[in-house]
Amino acid sequence: MIFPEMSIQYLKGIGPKRAALLSRLGIQTVADLLHFAPRKYIPRRFIKDLNCGEQAWVLGRVIDTSIRMTSKGQLFVVKLSDGTGSLTCTFFNYPIRARKQFEWNKLIRVEGEATLFGSELQFVHPDVDFNPEGDEQLLPVYPLTEGLRQKDLRRAVRSAIPLISEIDESLPQYILEKEGLHPKNVSIKNLHFPDNMELAMHAKSRMRFEELFYLEILLAIRRQQLKRQGIAFQKGSKLARKFFDLISSNSKGFELTNAQKRVLWEIFEDMEKPSTMNRLLQGDVGSGKTIVAILCMLKAIESGYQVAFMAPTEILAEQHYLLLKEFMPKVGVNVRLLIGSVKAKDKQLIYKEIEQGDAQLVVGTHALIEGGVKFKNLGFVVIDEQHKFGVMQRARLRLKGVNPDFLVMTATPIPRSLSLTIYGDLDISVLDELPPGRKNIITEWKNEGKREEIYRFVKNKLDEGRQCYIVYPLIEESEKMDLKAAKEMYESLKDGTFKDYKVGLLHGRMRGEEKESIMRDFRSGNIQVLVATTVIEVGLDVPNATLCIIEHADRFGLPQLHQIRGRIGRGSEQSYCILLSSRKISALAKERLKTLCEENDGFKIAEKDLRLRGPGEFFGIKQHGLPELKIANPITDIKILSKARNWAFKIIDRDKNLLKPEHAVIRKTIIREYRDKFKFLEAG
Repeated sequence: MIFPEMSIQYLKGIGPKRAALLSRLGIQTVADLLHFAPRKYIPRRFIKDLNCGEQAWVLGRVIDTSIRMTSKGQLFVVKLSDGTGSLTCTFFNYPIRARKQFEWNKLIRVEGEATLFGSELQFVHPDVDFNPEGDEQLLPVYPLTEGLRQKDLRRAVRSAIPLISEIDESLPQYILEKEGLHPKNVSIKNLHFPDNMELAMHAKSRMRFEELFYLEILLAIRRQQLKRQGIAFQKGSKLARKFFDLISSNSKGFELTNAQKRVLWEIFEDMEKPSTMNRLLQGDVGSGKTIVAILCMLKAIESGYQVAFMAPTEILAEQHYLLLKEFMPKVGVNVRLLIGSVKAKDKQLIYKEIEQGDAQLVVGTHALIEGGVKFKNLGFVVIDEQHKFGVMQRARLRLKGVNPDFLVMTATPIPRSLSLTIYGDLDISVLDELPPGRKNIITEWKNEGKREEIYRFVKNKLDEGRQCYIVYPLIEESEKMDLKAAKEMYESLKDGTFKDYKVGLLHGRMRGEEKESIMRDFRSGNIQVLVATTVIEVGLDVPNATLCIIEHADRFGLPQLHQIRGRIGRGSEQSYCILLSSRKISALAKERLKTLCEENDGFKIAEKDLRLRGPGEFFGIKQHGLPELKIANPITDIKILSKARNWAFKIIDRDKNLLKPEHAVIRKTIIREYRDKFKFLEAG
């Protein structure tokens, strides 16, 4: 059947120009058009039933037109009658040519909000359709793009509606019956031109269910594919115990939290199974994900396998490497750093060590997936801040070994609704507990006028022996400008405000040795004030740093603000985060800064951010290779999502190849509509 692929230009009245406008809305085929959901519906009202303040549409005949002069120009007045009463429609400075269309006794449709004009109801500048079609009681209102009118889109949909008889059902009959859902062709008709609001809402629910059902079906298939024959790592780990004892002796009183112990048990148990592990480890900043990952890596190394530890930025990879380099040689593990800035000569030596198996633990960035990297026996992969990597990048790293176990980590807490979608194919472990003795960070939002007062407060804390971060935004388009600002601030503070203190500068363009030296000095306390760009967003762990000033805080997103704030509050002392901005910032920026001041819980911050930005932007669903959600919303449709997920995973568990007759409709729909997603399914 060619129907889903049929160009929108097949429909009457849609030429290349209108097709280009529809394409901006993601509508290229007739099927796209029929699945394009209205954002709301406007009810029809007889004039006698119209109420002030109500948005509605009226079908009536022109009974009078007149012109009135006002101080602002001409007022064109049209009176309509529908047999139950009359309605005044007013237009300011309406084009003279267009006025001729309001012929006496002509039947037209007007849409607007009823307001009072003296004692009469009126529509001010209503939308007008001079050739109204259909006899429905509700009119759909669609999202538009510049140059496209509601009546154009409605007309296009009307011309496509007769084709719904050609649409195949997408859901098994037994699911339709169990969930009380209407057939697809009935639902599409009611999605656009329902007889009442109840049918409209039912149609939307049905289409949301279908969209979420197929997203979850693809996740369930991917989960099945990822569960390949893998490595059964040996039980327990003496190497992990040795490392833990070393950390404990180095940091008196160090203990794993109950959450870390629970998560380690979950991961170890998974690693010991003969199928591949694909697990997401999520936890708020400072919850101890890195220690958990290291203990798991040591378990893999002890079993005779190599480990790859991939981070999204060089500075984060370097920070992980510095920590590991300090301890790994003491437990007999050879660790190497592979990043883009490593000199070509040194890189070749590292390649050789990796290929021969001498490099047991390799920390790196995207450099790990380059063609020259050949592991002898890669068995375990850890990806930090994994949402910053695309599906194909992870797939290339997977191919460096033979079905290695995967542990992906994120410090951005994921709301449950998104964990059921984007990460629905992974087993999830959550670190929901911070180490004991941590205090909530006091966060305040200040404007530029308070700068001197803030600096006095910082000096008092520095005199007490504390340390401070001063962070500048680093936005790709203006990187040079921002870097210059950070450097200028460093010079100004070093020679001025903080001339009696040790001030350092850290940014991503420094050479590796420079960055290492600066970070080492800050950890040891030789640097008291660290001026930095967002390179410190993740990874730096200095318990004595209790102050963080974020410059131009309105330019950051909520997760990034929370991550930067997470550099402090890592010891038992009270920590303070100060958000600096100008007085004039957007309402959205104000909402973000207010949220951070009121909330320390990363999961609640993530929920708020999801509501502010919407699910499409939150993590960039495209990079996960999943179908985009056009009508469903995982925030508001969590109940529908849960039902769809239960059905999808149950079906794939029982019939992984969808060969049963009752699942033929699912198989057919996947092949027809989601075949382009299978390269991502294979990638994992």
